[in-house]
Amino acid sequence: MSIEVRNVSKNFGTFAALTDVSLTVATGELVALLGPSGSGKTTLLRIIAGMEDPDSGSVLLEGEDATTQRIQQRKVGFVFQHYALFRHMTVFDNIAFGLNVRPRGLRPSKEEIRDRVMRLLRLVQLDRMADRRPAQLSGGQRQRVALARALAVEPKVLLLDEPFGALDAKVRKELRRWLRRLHDEIHVTSVFVTHDQEEALEVADRVVVMNEGRIEQVGTSEDVYHHPANPFVYNFLGDVNLFHGRVENGQPYLHPGAEGEGHALVFVRPHLLDIQHEPSGEHSFKARVTHINPAGPVVKVELISEWGQPVQVNLTQERYRELRLQKDASVYVIPRELKAFIE
Repeated sequence: MSIEVRNVSKNFGTFAALTDVSLTVATGELVALLGPSGSGKTTLLRIIAGMEDPDSGSVLLEGEDATTQRIQQRKVGFVFQHYALFRHMTVFDNIAFGLNVRPRGLRPSKEEIRDRVMRLLRLVQLDRMADRRPAQLSGGQRQRVALARALAVEPKVLLLDEPFGALDAKVRKELRRWLRRLHDEIHVTSVFVTHDQEEALEVADRVVVMNEGRIEQVGTSEDVYHHPANPFVYNFLGDVNLFHGRVENGQPYLHPGAEGEGHALVFVRPHLLDIQHEPSGEHSFKARVTHINPAGPVVKVELISEWGQPVQVNLTQERYRELRLQKDASVYVIPRELKAFIE
């Protein structure tokens, strides 16, 4: 089922949660709504679900206007951040709940419900835990039960609000890879909300970057990361160094004190900076090493530029060993790629 949001706005008192937002999600697509707190992503998800009414604009599901439809009519499954499982019920009964509460004429038989729930338990790799209570499960297992419960009613659209937000970092990584594999198997149109850039870039077919109730950019992970539409997108998607500079004949230059016409914000990601012991090229600048973190596959080096600005450089372990860097060493930083936005 496709989703189309047309010119939706939503205010809560004097706060504009969404302002003239339009978005299309294709059938079978997995889309991430990504942005900081207060950017409007959860409000947009709840309007798609029918949990909130827009002040203006419309929501179409498979081309049909669903703006005034109740939640039950929209055939959406919703997964909350904090699972919302029934503690007194077993895993099996939690998943079967949405089927058991249907009106008698629409309710599947007990055999059909059992077959569907057991199939979902195998799908989410919990078929040996059908008789357990939520308290007997880990956080990651509870979230998989919540996903299975949402899928049990065979929704046309699956909506997930910060589905892994309550989990620790390692479990988050495992579950987001699992969610991607699950989506590739069931192909239900899915929209999930996250403030985790890495999560959105790794899992989604397309990423919708939101800020202050508006959409800043929509594109594939490669599009939004390597071709950001504006400074907000560049700055929000991963670590970045911000410099002041100029653009002359279409070419960005670092000029720390640059002002006036042609002044630009120049961005460089830490892995696109190199360190050398001698100056090299027109963009290199002098800096002093203030801290080195060699733990992990990437060595993170913090420096202070000659004009007093903090700079972060990420080096490979091999490059770090070649340079034999020490704290307080005087070195030169060389940008390999500059991205400029003229103010």
